[in-house]
Amino acid sequence: MDIRAGSEFEGRHGLGVVREMHDFREFVDQQAGLDVDDRLRLIEQAEVLIRDLYVHLPLKAAMHAVDPVQRLRLLRYRVEAYSDRLFHSELLGIFTDLRDLHTNYVLPAPYAGRIAFLGILLERYEEGGEDRYLVSKIADHLVTEATLQEGVVATHWNGMPIELAVWRNADKEAGSNLAARRARGLENMTLRFLGSALPPDEDWVDLRYETDTGPEETRLVWRVFDSGQELVTGAADPAGFIEDLVVPLRYQVGVDLRTEMVRRAKKQLFSPGAVQEEDRVANYEGEVPRSTAKLKAMGAVPTSRPDEITAKIVDTAHGTFGFLRLWTFHMKDNNWPAFVDEVARLVEDEMPSDGLILDVRGNGGGFVIAAEFLLQLFTPQEIEPEPTQFINTPATSDLTAIVADMSDWHDSIESAIETAAVYSKGIPLSPVELVNFYGQRYHGPVVLITDAFCYSACDMFAAGFQDHRIGEVIGVDPATGAGGANVLRHEDLAQDWVGGPLQPLPGGASMRVSLRRTLRVKDLAGQPIEDLGVAPDVQTGLSRIDLLEGNRELLDKAGEILAAGSPRVFEIDIAASVGTDLTLEVTTEDVPTVDAYVNGRPVGPSTETPDGQHLIDIALPAQAAEAVVRLEGYDGDELVAARTLRLTLD
Repeated sequence: MDIRAGSEFEGRHGLGVVREMHDFREFVDQQAGLDVDDRLRLIEQAEVLIRDLYVHLPLKAAMHAVDPVQRLRLLRYRVEAYSDRLFHSELLGIFTDLRDLHTNYVLPAPYAGRIAFLGILLERYEEGGEDRYLVSKIADHLVTEATLQEGVVATHWNGMPIELAVWRNADKEAGSNLAARRARGLENMTLRFLGSALPPDEDWVDLRYETDTGPEETRLVWRVFDSGQELVTGAADPAGFIEDLVVPLRYQVGVDLRTEMVRRAKKQLFSPGAVQEEDRVANYEGEVPRSTAKLKAMGAVPTSRPDEITAKIVDTAHGTFGFLRLWTFHMKDNNWPAFVDEVARLVEDEMPSDGLILDVRGNGGGFVIAAEFLLQLFTPQEIEPEPTQFINTPATSDLTAIVADMSDWHDSIESAIETAAVYSKGIPLSPVELVNFYGQRYHGPVVLITDAFCYSACDMFAAGFQDHRIGEVIGVDPATGAGGANVLRHEDLAQDWVGGPLQPLPGGASMRVSLRRTLRVKDLAGQPIEDLGVAPDVQTGLSRIDLLEGNRELLDKAGEILAAGSPRVFEIDIAASVGTDLTLEVTTEDVPTVDAYVNGRPVGPSTETPDGQHLIDIALPAQAAEAVVRLEGYDGDELVAARTLRLTLD
């Protein structure tokens, strides 16, 4: 049956106004398009962003043989001959061919904020060395064909072999490596964010698939719904550590807008239970919600941040371990400290010490500080935040001279006049003291699961996890999405760059640009993430069982790696405090010796700590307002565990 605005289905699907594609085209045709002056303004502003500010332009010209500036000049020359749709298509193509999901043209009304969908999801799995495509999710209130069930294998798409159709779509995508393009091409076949892509050309899709009784074919109608407001606005920073940030939170963004919008749409379409859990948790106003019978049956642990985190205890063929799915690093309320606090609570209080699986598949990024701050929870090593660089141009020199929060980069950009350096000095967005403020909270072995949708701040998280040797990275794809930049919106730059060349965009259109590139640290110091991504330590494709049985084989692989690790316990409680004398009760397992430090200075000799409880006496500094006590646990010469206490002294 058709779903139309005002039909009997209104409200059942929870999507608001839903239009079939032919109705949406009529709706678009009734809207006034951009006039020539508006189009010229868009071209002019795109040229400023790409020619003068875009940090990856030399890399993209070399890696993908593109010349976006010349294409913009040609578009200006031909602008009057193009229809409205053809103009948008060409401008989108110029941005898309950069293969950079950070740098994009966001369509104006009536496209922006809308999602086109078929009501199913296709996912890839491997069988016998070949790729197959399975219908993994069906919105059963929208798709009613009896033979189309979750688990059937698609074979043809509008008469085309499914593998060929996937790669045809992949070729149109902005992913910077083949894995990313294929993943996004597949996703775009059934779910499309119209802010970054025009509606599909077809009104429906004929899908052929295999069932237990043989091949079947059905017709799926494209529909469109309004997904709400664009993400990452200039909302105020939350309270907490903001005064310690090198740049404010709205300049801390590293997110793929499309992935985040599609993630939310998937939840609306295919996971109504997740939406209901968010509504239930909202009533607790930030407190840890009570568990429910349904959560207990799933082995799920309730969390105060269900949009961003799923927590479970999972049984694998190699043991029982903790599991955290980090869906995003973009918080709807911008409250990244609350997100980090909740992850810290979960790993410290709820997860077993035998091992922890971190799963960031499908995480399109978000706030860089949230991703980098999280790393310290899982390692005793000091986290080194990734440095960021501007491209050296007269425009970035002017920008960093005017915008105070970018001034730290200005002198090195100016010096490029003499040195001819391509990039500025590399400076992290947050100081090392901030991203190590909490210290380690989980002491068991940890593994990280990634895919080609991991992007931006999630790329940085995966790179930091690997660079600091926190644990092994398991990839279901050959690399992460390879988004190595800090992204800013055109309107935010225009507002802050007083006297600069950026002017308001017409029709509600928007643009985003990779302004600062990010670089890896430690053994791969200086290597960009853009286009390269993070290659996993272990690659294992998804199986049919994974798609139909909750990632069972993938979790078994993670469990195998964790079982070979060393679970440790390193807990600290204050046993007594009198004046400047502090006694700590330390509980250890597989942490043979402990060293103590106060405000960075060693205190006393090493303490032998065989498994069990031990008392360690520490003298605090006299006449000090605060003290930072750090205990480091060693196994031989290897630092294997750490705890940090921040004390306010009377």
